Order: sequence, then C-alpha cells, then structure tokens
Amino acid sequence: MKLNIHPVVIFRTPKFSCQANLMASWDELKQDIAISSDTFYQAIKDIKAEELAGLPPKIYFTIWKYFNRAKYRSTPYGTFASFGLLKDAIKPYPETIRINELQQVHRFIDWPYKNNIQFNIQDLLFKNCLLFSNTSYYNAANSIRYIACTEGVFELAEIDDDPFVKQILEACLKPVKTNDLISNLQLDDAGKVSLFTLLEDMHALQLIFTDYDPNIIGEDYFERINIIPQNNLPEYLIAQREVSSGHIDESLLQHVPELVQFLHKVVPQVEKESLTGFINRFKKKFEKKEVPLLLALDPEMGVGYDELEQAGDQDDFVTRFKHNTDHQKTEIELKSVLRNELIAESFEKGKTLFLNKSLFKLNENSRPIPNSFSLMMNICDGVVHVDQIGGVTANALSGRFTLAGKDVLENSIEIARIEQNANPEVLFFDVAYTVEANVDNINRRKLIYNHQLSILNFDTSHDPLSLRDIMISVNGDEIILRSEKLGKRIVPKMASAYNYTRSDLSVFRLLCDLQHHGIQTNLNICLKALFPGLAYYPRLQYKNIVLNEAKWQIKKENLFKANNDQPSVQQCRAYLQEIGLSPYFKTGLSDQTLCFNLNSDEDLSMFMQYLQKHKEVSLEEVCLPEESLIKDQKLQPYFGQFIVGLYHTEKVYREVTNTKRRENNAVKQIFLPGREWLYFEIYCHQQRADQILTGPIASFLNTHEENIRQWFFVRYHENGDHLRFRVLLNNIDDGYKLTAALSNDLEQDLLAGLVSDVQIKTYKRETARYGNDLIEKAEEHFYRDSQFVLSIIESQFSNFNKYSLCAALAHQIQKAELFDIAFLEVIKIMSNSFNEEHHLEPADFKKLNNQYQLYRKENVPDLNEVQISNFKLFVASFIDILQVCPAERRIRLFSDLMHMHVNRLFIKDQRSHEMVMYYFLLKELQRKNATAKLR
Repeated sequence: MKLNIHPVVIFRTPKFSCQANLMASWDELKQDIAISSDTFYQAIKDIKAEELAGLPPKIYFTIWKYFNRAKYRSTPYGTFASFGLLKDAIKPYPETIRINELQQVHRFIDWPYKNNIQFNIQDLLFKNCLLFSNTSYYNAANSIRYIACTEGVFELAEIDDDPFVKQILEACLKPVKTNDLISNLQLDDAGKVSLFTLLEDMHALQLIFTDYDPNIIGEDYFERINIIPQNNLPEYLIAQREVSSGHIDESLLQHVPELVQFLHKVVPQVEKESLTGFINRFKKKFEKKEVPLLLALDPEMGVGYDELEQAGDQDDFVTRFKHNTDHQKTEIELKSVLRNELIAESFEKGKTLFLNKSLFKLNENSRPIPNSFSLMMNICDGVVHVDQIGGVTANALSGRFTLAGKDVLENSIEIARIEQNANPEVLFFDVAYTVEANVDNINRRKLIYNHQLSILNFDTSHDPLSLRDIMISVNGDEIILRSEKLGKRIVPKMASAYNYTRSDLSVFRLLCDLQHHGIQTNLNICLKALFPGLAYYPRLQYKNIVLNEAKWQIKKENLFKANNDQPSVQQCRAYLQEIGLSPYFKTGLSDQTLCFNLNSDEDLSMFMQYLQKHKEVSLEEVCLPEESLIKDQKLQPYFGQFIVGLYHTEKVYREVTNTKRRENNAVKQIFLPGREWLYFEIYCHQQRADQILTGPIASFLNTHEENIRQWFFVRYHENGDHLRFRVLLNNIDDGYKLTAALSNDLEQDLLAGLVSDVQIKTYKRETARYGNDLIEKAEEHFYRDSQFVLSIIESQFSNFNKYSLCAALAHQIQKAELFDIAFLEVIKIMSNSFNEEHHLEPADFKKLNNQYQLYRKENVPDLNEVQISNFKLFVASFIDILQVCPAERRIRLFSDLMHMHVNRLFIKDQRSHEMVMYYFLLKELQRKNATAKLR
C-alpha cells in the first residue's frame, strides 16, 4: 500500500498569538466572550484593562481561562480560534507560514433557532411546497411502523395500516411538488381537500416533511427558506484566516508513511462490541438471508441493536487451538514490548521511548485502513507532535468547514472522489442526522458525497437514499448494506466529527458503527490506556514523530499536605519541578484544556485555583516552539495545529452484487407445529446426546417407520446443548400421535434428569443457505446423512476413525469431478479458512503434524453391511445434490454439507474437529499428488 500525503492541509490557530498580553488584548477578548457567554459578558463589559488586577479571584480566574483558551487552544469555537486552508502545503524546503492577523468571520443563524420557526402546513400545501417522506416506515402485521422524535427522544411510532397513506409515502420518496402528488394520485377537488387534511395529519405525526422543515446537509436551511442573519438573531460563527505565503517542509513528514505502516501492524484492531453482538444475533435469526434493514432492527420482528455478545469454550486435543482474536494477540504483543521498555528505562523522567528502536512482532493479518484519514498534529522545532491519527475518512474533520467556503468544499469533494474511485463497485453515502439543537451546528455541512440518507430530515440531494430501500445481510462476519434501488453495495461515511455515541437511535448508531466495520480506523497508541494507574508516562516517539507526550498523574492531597494545606506559588513550583514536570504543561479533558507556564507565578496561581475543584489531575507536557512555523504579518507566533489528509488508492471494499436467485417462491418456508414437519428440541448434556439418538429416537423411528417419510437431526449449543430432531410425516394427521409417542419414549430420561427439557418448535427452512431450488434436496440429503451417522454411533469410532470416514467421503466426491478447480484446491481453500479462524501459529502446526502421523497409523474402521449400505446412499445423495447445484454455488454447498456432516459425527467442538479434518485431508491429498508425480 502506497500512502500519500494530500497537498491541501487545514490548519487551526487560536485567536491570539502565544506571546499575547491580556491587558493589550482585553477589548478584543471581551467581544469574544460576548459571543460565547452573554451572561458573563454583562458582568465584565464595563471593566477596563487596568482594572483587571483588582477583580475578585473567581471573576479573574474565569477571564484568565478565556484568555488561555484564546492563546493555546486551536479548536474553532466562536472567534476563539480559526481555521485556514493551506494549498500546495508540502514543499521540499522550509518557509514560515504567514497568516492574516484579522479573522474572516462567517456568520450563520444558530441551529437551535430552527425551533422558533413556525409555518402553516395548509398554506404551504396551497403554495405547492415540496413533500418528502419519512423513509423509515415499514409494515408490521396490520400497522405501519416508523421512527419519530419528540423533544429529543426517539420512538418507534405506529399507525393502522392504510393503503392510501402508503401510496402517498411511496410517491414522496423523492421530494415532490404538492400539485404533482395530486396529479399522480388522480384526485378531484374534493379529493384534494381531503388530501390536504390527511397531509396535515401526516406532517404532525412526522410521517412526511415539507421543504420548510430543516435539512442538516446541503444548502443552508435558513438561507434556503430566506431567513438571513440579523443583529437580533443568535449566530453560529466560523472564523477563518487567510494565508499569504508559506508551507510545511516535506522533510518533517518524511517518516509519516512508514509510521502509518508500523501502527497498522501493531495497534490492536478492535471490532465494536455492538457490531459483534448484532452479527451473532442476526446470523441466528436470519442466517444468510438478506432482509430489509428496518426489519432487522425491529425489536419484535428483528434483532435490534445492542451490546450483547456470546462466547464459547472447548476441551480435549482440538481445544489447544485457541480462538484468540487479532485484537487480543496484537494488544498482548504491544503491551509486552512496551512494558519491557518501560521497565528497562525504570520510568526515568524526561526519557523518551522510541518505537522505531523496539522489536515488535508485526501483525500480518491486519484489516485494511480507510482510503482517507487524518493526521492532526502540531510542529515544534523539527518535531511532529501527533494529537490524533486515524478515522473513517479525512472528511470527518473537514466537513463542518465546508459551510465557510468553496475551497474547503472542493477539497472535501476531492477526498470523497479518491475514496469512491478506489472502490468503484460500492457507493459511499453521508448520513443526515439531527436531534441535539445545541450540538448540531457541528453537523451542518455541504453535500460532499454523491449519495445521502436523511433521518427525520428534509433532503435537498438530487436522489435521496431511503431507509426502506436498504437491505442488510451478514456474509461470514461481514455486514453488508445494499441499496435495492441502486443495485449496489453501500457504505456509510459521515463527514462530521459529531460524537454519535450520544445518540440512542439504533439505526443511526448502526450506520455510524459500520463506518469502522472491517477496517482499521484507530492508529493511536495511548500508554495511559494500556497501563492505567501509573504516576508517570514517558514520551512515546517514532523517529521525529511524537505519538504520546509525557504525562504525570498528581493528587491534590500530595501537594497540599506537603505544604500545610496552603502551598505558596514557590512551593507549588518546587513540587512540580521535583516530579520532573516540563516547563509548559496542560490539563483538562479532550480539547477543553488549560495551558500553564511552570515559570509564571500567575499561571501557577491559576493552576492551584484549578486544582481546588479536582482531587486528582493528569498533566501533559506542552512543547512550544522556539521558532513558530505560523506567524502573522507582525511576526507574532501562533501555536497552530495542522490537519493533514492521508490517503491511498487500493480497494478496501469488495463488490456485492444482487445475489437474489430466481427461484420457486412457492416453496414453503415455515412449518408451524401440527403441520407436515414436526420439530423437537431435546435438551441434554452433549455426552448424553448419542445415547438419546441410539435409544429413544432410534426406537421411535423403528416403531413409526411407516408414518415417517424423512427425518434428520442436528446438534446445537445455543441456549444450552440440545438435539434438533425434525420429522417429515407421510400424513399430517399423524402429527399428534407421533408427538405423544416421542414424548413417551423420552419420559424416563426426562424424569431421571438425563433430558432436561423437550420443546416443540416451528421449523423454518434454511432457504437463505441452500436456496428455494435446493432446500428439499438438502433435507433429503440430511436424512441420508443422519441415517448413516446413527448407524455408526454404537460402533464408538475414535476421532481419527471419524476423520477417515470424512476422507473416504471426500475421495468419492473427488472422483465425481464436480468442481471447476482441482479438488485439492477446494480442500486447500477450506483448510486455510479454518486455520485462519483458529489463528494457528507455528507451534500449533507442529502439534497438528504430529497428530497427522498418528492418524496415518490408525487402522481404517471396518463397516458392517448396514453401515456400508447407508454410507453408499449418503455418498450418492451428496454427489447428486452437488450435480444439480449451479456451478458457481457448488463449492459453498460442499462446504455447508460437509460442515453439517461433521456436526452430526462429533458430539462437541465441531468447528475445531472440522479444522483438523480438513488439515489431515489436505495433507493426504498433497501426499498422493506427490507420490503420483514420482511415478
């Protein structure tokens, strides 16, 4: 992967130079405070600069904090800081970046003001307004369900099913003029009056929106409805500074690509728990089906979206192959190396740990990194200090600035184009979401991506995506979204830095989490997170790039008790110098920090006042440059921050086409109790299952052979170990009789506690896995498989014997020559997949090879006549279903059917046994191939 640094860089600067003086800046600071807090401004507006020193301590401390923010914090807020665009930002020689001291302030109406806008829906309808559906609606039994929001609280609302309402909603999936809707519905004047009344009700219920309702993405909402900023209206400000000259020396960033490659291999890859839980529940309920997203998230008909997770455990030989995730193994490796480094350095204050001088075991199975992401940094005397690296897209940090100017918008669109061109088979879309009026200014942005999904918003894009159009499926452990309308896979990319975990809307949380799914979006290493509770953390650096600043954890009681509870400034300085604190340091949370100069009496006085409200604080070194890279026309230096876009053009997302098969939809999908199929779940210990099969179930089958057309069983561990036993009746009227008969056969075991429960269930066919075209043949094959396995259970074959039986089956399938590729390659694909799943290491392969040598010496089991007959029927059934299966699905079907056979053969740890079976089979096929070549 070739990593590129984008030539356009966003930089952010505080309002004042880091050398600014409070008294000289007081009049400007007051105006900034007026924008931020009118209440506090009213208290200090008449104070003159020369009066500042005489203010009460609390008021002065508040003023000092505002000024400190305006000197050291680059996060744009009001006019306390500004952003700028540095074009052609990276050049092969140094040159100071010269900025305009004066800020250009872009003024917008503050987003919460939208709540003050009132309009009459009837008037808008008569004026031929645009109408747009709430696209979250879907059918549930005899009702229409949809997402609504009242005073910031989301709910799953419901109304009675109404064909006319659905006709209106369908007609408005793209914004449509009222008159065009009337024409489409072919209404007369009386119908028009009734329609207007209905539309008014639908608008009140949030089923439909007008173009006078807010949109958070695209043309600014207030401009769109012709409300312009005025003196009496609250404002949202974005401050910008123009650049007259200068750039970043490319030598400063020369190690960034190799750093990213390094971090990509060593930073733990963490899948969000909510996604993991969703994947598990989805597969259990829907298996391999593709279903509407809204159905999947329905709390009754679907699986919802929460934080549940499941795990399993294993024993005996196959349990040696632990299912460590890449994340666990990588984190263990990272912590181990860093711990050794920390111990070796004995936490020496002022000592830097260099990652490039440490020996790490790199993870070669890393997930891909996004096509674009951000490096947020500052530069201090030739050293790059990283504030943050990673993200799902570089547009996440630049999106909010697209309101301020065309140049930023064009740059963001170019980033989106890079992402899209690298993945031509998928479509990226932005998510328009708003619920927190006081926070949503950060969500306001121009349209950056070609597609957009609006959740409870009006939509100004040319062809809006619809929630009801989105289909979802799970392939392996990969969640796939697909637009039915567009016929392509779609991937969310939210061009906003909004903290989406604040939302409790499940569909929004899922879409935002999916941005991170299957890719490595976090490239940060945080020593404090890896080793919590230490008093000191050294600086962490890679060549000239600092990833972690040095940190000190101090308790107020240690400073105050050591100095009789009332330390002086000199005593405070002595204590901080004793623990090795840097000359400049900061404290606070996230970007809400304050910066202090250890050599300034005033700063230390303010620090002690800050400490009064905190029992314990974390202090972090701040590096102020001797020669600042950013200066204004008066050569005043600024403590600036750069947002550098990093990108690559390799494909990250694979294509997913519409895999819906043209099948016989008349095939019955579900059989309720009392229908053709009887379905029992028999709960017992996994060690008891074979005795249940050869005892009560075998007796039941023999006694009622004439009443049964087919039967099969599956071993399951979900919600407790149990057998799933399914019986196809010759006559549906025999259902009650056979249910009672099986209950009688199981009664003694149930009373003895050997069977804990027997449940009668609805049988839902696995048509998503086997297809409507093959499901009946699959059931017949399961019958032959179950018949064969049942006939060999009492022979008590060893695991090696069972592997041999699987190998004998495989050899028969190989002779049929059913695959487009060599059978050896088919088995290699299967074996490699299971090896990766089990995260096999060299020591594991050594154990497997030793076991294989023992396996080769094991005698192949002799089968009796009944077993031989059942085996032949089983093999013939296996080959027959593969022959009728379309060629493109044949390998997958072979894998599924072999998987089910292993499930029936082994009482536990089936996936690990399957891994061993394929490994042994591959070794055997390779050995035979090699022997044949020698001949």
